[in-house]
Amino acid sequence: MFYLCNYIFNKRLKFNVSLFSIKIYKNLSIFLILNLRKYINFILIKDNQLHIFINKDFIFETCFFLKNSLYTFCNQLLDITIVDRIEFLKDGYRWEFIYVFLSTYYNLRLFVRGYLKYYQFLPSIVTLFNSSNWLEREIWDMFGIYFKNHPDLRRILTDYAFLGSPLRKDFPLTGYLEVRYDDEMKIIVVEPLELSQELREFRLENPWKW
Repeated sequence: MFYLCNYIFNKRLKFNVSLFSIKIYKNLSIFLILNLRKYINFILIKDNQLHIFINKDFIFETCFFLKNSLYTFCNQLLDITIVDRIEFLKDGYRWEFIYVFLSTYYNLRLFVRGYLKYYQFLPSIVTLFNSSNWLEREIWDMFGIYFKNHPDLRRILTDYAFLGSPLRKDFPLTGYLEVRYDDEMKIIVVEPLELSQELREFRLENPWKW
């Protein structure tokens, strides 16, 4: 791992990282590899940003270290997002998770990334960062990915009776249910979606005259 990281810094990063940042990222990457060598798969530097790829089982331990280490001190969780990699499904993976951390003391932004299989879940980090509460609920609502040990995992953007996960690439644009107000019953009705279309006659003849 050390030789691979050293090769990346010396051969590849001169094109997309400033000379001042090379030394900083090199020292930080070596520090992370020495302390988190059981968790990190590899490190990528792109556009003056450090991307740490880890195993999903060690998310909590990695976040705990990044928050409390004196050399990183990531005191803010900016975002948690999921990317639907449905093109990777044949390889057994489906999701890519991205945690964005910020250290206001070092003016440093770190990205913790990794991959999930179709029915795998993620550990909750609410006990470390309070801002992850709504972010994890949003992922559960939009993608259907479960967070273990979350104190209040409920839908946050859609209705409680909503079916499916809207941001999945296999979710239809029209959805499965429709909501309307019934004037006769004076209530809101939730019923299966019906797409009605008038009968049309398509002619393949060219309308233009030559």
